[in-house]
Amino acid sequence: MDCVVTPLKTLMGFSVHLNVQLKFYNLPYLKIYLYPKIVNIMRIYSEFQLILTLFSVAMDGIVVLSTEWATFYQTLTQTPITIIANAVELPKQYKYHSQSKQIITLGRLGERKGTYDILKLAGVIQSRFPDIQFTLYGDGEQGKVQQEIDRLKLTNVRLGGWLALADRNTVIQESLLHLLPTYQEGLPMAILETMAYGIPNLATNVGDIPQVIENHVNGDLVTPGDDAGLVQQLSDFLGSQMRRETYSRNARQTINDCFSLQQYFSRWHQFYQRIMNETEEE
Repeated sequence: MDCVVTPLKTLMGFSVHLNVQLKFYNLPYLKIYLYPKIVNIMRIYSEFQLILTLFSVAMDGIVVLSTEWATFYQTLTQTPITIIANAVELPKQYKYHSQSKQIITLGRLGERKGTYDILKLAGVIQSRFPDIQFTLYGDGEQGKVQQEIDRLKLTNVRLGGWLALADRNTVIQESLLHLLPTYQEGLPMAILETMAYGIPNLATNVGDIPQVIENHVNGDLVTPGDDAGLVQQLSDFLGSQMRRETYSRNARQTINDCFSLQQYFSRWHQFYQRIMNETEEE
């Protein structure tokens, strides 16, 4: 469930535990207060039942990950909603391989993620840029995707399977581009993770993706299902080293300025401080 609900009414305090990229951060200096009954509800209720229950009690604030979720919850409650997007750790070392031949996609394989659009794109790129290789990492419709690769006789596409955490950083660092022509998203962690390494993204303008990818500045955006647009954007990207290197620098700077863990923790601290101040004034 993509929200954190924080009713501040009783005197039961605890430390905040954050899970970012499978790493856990303990922030004991952020003390919040929660109804004991809410803890039990969160353990036993389905997501739908939980939403109904949470919005039947008085709350001081709701935190969501994206504008999409903020819009949804605004239809359910008058409680003030704060957007705090996901964040990633910014690697200390930065070196973009602008001559790499590897284009990757990270995440579940399937129609919703635009996987079959990637295959059509690869079919065109195969003759224009024969050295470029597409590797699709993730689970999902692997069998069906492989059948389509075989049917289209694509020699420049392979399935990488589920990418182990130990191999993830190396794969990202050696990539030229991350590709995600998805049809429905919030703000994918894969985009943030790759941009943190300075890897540009070619993605679709859905959900909150345009909040992090600025078209022709730190990456490229197309409309979902725009096959011709994908071909044009990728061809222009592959044909210009200056464009690739500019996107790379700007992508990493975007993460540093807006989506780093330092920014993330600062926003949470500001949120809890505001809530505590408002509570003390009541």
